[in-house]
Amino acid sequence: MCLGSVKIHLTNSVLGRWSSFAVFLVGVIYIVALVIGFTTYGLSAPIVDPLLAIMEILTVIAALLMLVMMAAIYGRAPDNRKTVGAIAFAFMILMTGMTSVVHFVELTAMRQLGTVSLVWPSPAYALELLAWDVFLGLSLMFAAFTFDESGCERLVRRGLLLCGILCVFGVVGPVVGNMRLQLVGVFAYGGVLPVVCLLVSRLFRDEGRPAIVRAA
Repeated sequence: MCLGSVKIHLTNSVLGRWSSFAVFLVGVIYIVALVIGFTTYGLSAPIVDPLLAIMEILTVIAALLMLVMMAAIYGRAPDNRKTVGAIAFAFMILMTGMTSVVHFVELTAMRQLGTVSLVWPSPAYALELLAWDVFLGLSLMFAAFTFDESGCERLVRRGLLLCGILCVFGVVGPVVGNMRLQLVGVFAYGGVLPVVCLLVSRLFRDEGRPAIVRAA
């Protein structure tokens, strides 16, 4: 392997490792903020600023980090799985763009207007659920098939697939008007996904070690 290709592999491994680990950290922080919100305002009352603004900022950060992670997953995919990797990356682009627009509008214009639109039913909330339930779910499911079904990749593959399926199932809630069903999606990207991202980070870390040895 030539030195140039080793450098490319190292760059992809580093991006994949640290972006996925950062998603895990942001997920943990978000869960802590959510627990604080429920403890402060209860389960029935809505969470308000400044905690709500912090959670929205964390959401955008997580989406941007997942975009980098998915690019790295596409980058490591073998040639015969590049197509599914590209599809996963495309859905993640849609997810990141849509949720970033929604929260940017919420953090700026909607707050200056003194209104809140991220409540159900509302167009903004519907777009948010389209991003996190449908686009994210499809991205994770396609990404799962870039990994092998053996060795240390098997757990990542199954974790991504499970998380993706649960995300897509969450869209049943807004479709039928029963938002309790959407909690399945919340559990997927709020609870399962951070753990899966930690596994992805460790996989990238382990894959980067042989390249460092060859480079030396």
